[in-house]
Amino acid sequence: MRNKVNQIRIFAAMLLAVALIPIASLATPIVKIKTEYYLVRGRTAQEIRSDLNRKTPIKENGVKYDGYTSWDIRWDFWWNKSHGRCSITTVKTKVDIQYTLPKLQTKIALSQSLQRKWDNYMQALMSHETEHKNIRVRAANEIEQKIKNMASRPSCKQLEVDANRLGYETIEKYNRLDDKFDHLTNHGINDGAVFP
Repeated sequence: MRNKVNQIRIFAAMLLAVALIPIASLATPIVKIKTEYYLVRGRTAQEIRSDLNRKTPIKENGVKYDGYTSWDIRWDFWWNKSHGRCSITTVKTKVDIQYTLPKLQTKIALSQSLQRKWDNYMQALMSHETEHKNIRVRAANEIEQKIKNMASRPSCKQLEVDANRLGYETIEKYNRLDDKFDHLTNHGINDGAVFP
């Protein structure tokens, strides 16, 4: 258990280090967020859990999950050629996020304690999925900064190839961070994103 706590602390420190980049130097990706709900019903915790298991559209490697954050990161850049060198002039990144979450249709019929349990679960689930979104926004920030800070190249074609390589390498880095986050939190269960 102590080893797991240390892993979580190290991971949190890594995320904090990325988050502490001075605000003035941060890129400003355009972030669009959409939420898609699947509807669940039930009057008891067991009925709700059964309906969650039946209706979740989220399946990965044969395992069902209650919530999911899908993402798409795109980047565009422009350059200028001067004195035989090609240099980046402008970079823009865009992040599309889609949350898939359950929505309880029968919440009003539940006891107050079961309503609180559902609310706490949804708060923890949303917090977990929000961190997945934050990881992707940090990836877009880093892509924008790395491409913006590239040294000039002798050809614009080489500049384009190198800039895109930087973008894809950064996405791979953040894919690993995202997977590690799920591993350390057990897909949010360790933080309360479990019902009942």
